[in-house]
Amino acid sequence: MIVMDSFTNMALLITAPQSVNTSDALLIYVVDEDAALCDALRRLFDSVGLGVCALANLDGFLEAYQPERPGCLLLDNGMPGRDGLSAQHWLRQREIDLPVIIMAGHSDVATAVAAMKQGALDFMVKPFNEQLLLDGVHHALAEDRVRRRNRAWKQDLQSRFNTLTPREQDVLRRMAEGLSNQDIADVLSLSRKTVEVHRAKVMQKMQTHVLSQLIRMAMTLGILQLYDPEA
Repeated sequence: MIVMDSFTNMALLITAPQSVNTSDALLIYVVDEDAALCDALRRLFDSVGLGVCALANLDGFLEAYQPERPGCLLLDNGMPGRDGLSAQHWLRQREIDLPVIIMAGHSDVATAVAAMKQGALDFMVKPFNEQLLLDGVHHALAEDRVRRRNRAWKQDLQSRFNTLTPREQDVLRRMAEGLSNQDIADVLSLSRKTVEVHRAKVMQKMQTHVLSQLIRMAMTLGILQLYDPEA
């Protein structure tokens, strides 16, 4: 178990293995007003070669946050956000998509469920079992890698989509909806031959030759929805 030292007024500083200086270095953010807890977590993560940034509040986190560095956030459940918002909602408004592990002082099913509904990846109760905490952090780091790959993929697809002309974008949308060339021609008031030319350009610029893959791309970009939420 993590044992807390009894001291006060500890300066909370960014600490990381000295041999790690690249932007790809993992960084664990700990946001908690309890200085003793932060120090205990810093020593634990240091012992397994993980960089740590321990902060007393969300303002400090926002200043220290390095979006280019993979990592995760350990957030005290009692940490207030701003404007009456929860801390997790406050982070989402700033498009901070780090995996969040909520740290709570006691086990409460309702609180845990609320945290998960707001997007927390995990919920852990103090005092921590060190191995379970490390397992949770490694799970969060793996999740962050997946999110970063997905964001990079979506950005790449958006770049491809932006090379399409407005008419080609129209054709892509109808293709993704499953319309035939003739149906697209009728909807867009074009000749079938013109649609075929646009269709070929769409496939070329989106870098695929398979319609099913193009449909998945459209879903990733939000162009095609599986259902109408208003229906």
